[in-house]
Amino acid sequence: MAGSGNSDPRANAYLAARVDDALKMLKTDGMSPALEFMQLVGVPRTVALRVLCSPAQQRSRDRRKSPR
Repeated sequence: MAGSGNSDPRANAYLAARVDDALKMLKTDGMSPALEFMQLVGVPRTVALRVLCSPAQQRSRDRRKSPR
């Protein structure tokens, strides 16, 4: 994502999907496995921690009507 020239943090469809997977994992397996998964797939640690620790900031759904 760094250096891509696109300011939309969800522009990387692969990482966006992995974040969604981690949020599902958070509900079933807990914080530690979800964080470890996000780090393994390349989600920046600051993003992973923000998403996992701040449910109010999680997106309820992707605003895009169709995937890129």
